[in-house]
Amino acid sequence: MLDIRCVFMGTPQIAATVLSSMLEAGIKIDLVVSQPDKKVGRKQKIVYSPVKQVAVDHEIECFQPVRIKEEHQRILDLKPDLIVTCAYGQIIPEDLLNAPRFGCVNLHGSILPKYRGGAPIQRAIWNGDKESGMSLMKMAKRMDAGPVLAIEKVKIESQDNSTSVFEKMGLAASKLILDNFELICSDQAHYVEQDEDKVVFAPVITKQEEKIDFSKDDIEILNQIRALSFTPGAYGLIKNKKLKLLEATYQKEPVKQPLEILGLRDNHFVISLHEGVLLVSKLQMEGKPVMQAKDFFNGQGRNMVGQIIE
Repeated sequence: MLDIRCVFMGTPQIAATVLSSMLEAGIKIDLVVSQPDKKVGRKQKIVYSPVKQVAVDHEIECFQPVRIKEEHQRILDLKPDLIVTCAYGQIIPEDLLNAPRFGCVNLHGSILPKYRGGAPIQRAIWNGDKESGMSLMKMAKRMDAGPVLAIEKVKIESQDNSTSVFEKMGLAASKLILDNFELICSDQAHYVEQDEDKVVFAPVITKQEEKIDFSKDDIEILNQIRALSFTPGAYGLIKNKKLKLLEATYQKEPVKQPLEILGLRDNHFVISLHEGVLLVSKLQMEGKPVMQAKDFFNGQGRNMVGQIIE
């Protein structure tokens, strides 16, 4: 593989998949940049990002600035030939974008210019799209606005949720960077400017959007659940307590009372909608662990039958 100084920037599992693929292909990574470690749980245990864990496993230095805009001299001092980013989580400052001789390329989870922004995969599922993809682009000052080198398309099946689509996107992103790495580093890559008239934005999911809007039609409700599954999880309210619906399918059938908890059917927790029912296989009550539908019903779920979800 080419002898260049390469920096990889990313944080979640999708980026860890890409980094692992690059390393397995023999690409030398001189520095990994990831978000700072987090403290989780009541014991405030320090947890590495998936990307940092890959770096540690391969004995690669991992740089974790709190604010990359103010703390990026370590990267500049390396004088990288190429920076590859995937779901890093912070805006890259302009002087860093311009530093590498082969530029700074980003792997973005949509078919650009559709779905620029922080939640392209979730928005595609929420909108009922049947196809998305990963775009390999040169980074520019404006977010996700740079010219595109290549796209790897990904099908969104009816049974997919954001977790499964993220897995598909990780594989698509890995293929893209491996197929195009030598072309990028030959300085012969041909990037195509995006059509600004076709731009669609995909803002980060807000806390308010995690609550299911049961006034929507049935398929929109199902798509919201799929888009937010398994993290952060879409929820309804039962007696003012959050009930996350983490895995569900839909069946059209006559409905007597919309939004009623109907009980257990074939190991699914059943909730009526407007023209059919949700068959929920995995759910989580506020303050409780994630449970399979049968286990949930045999506990507190049995007492919810006949109640209305809001």
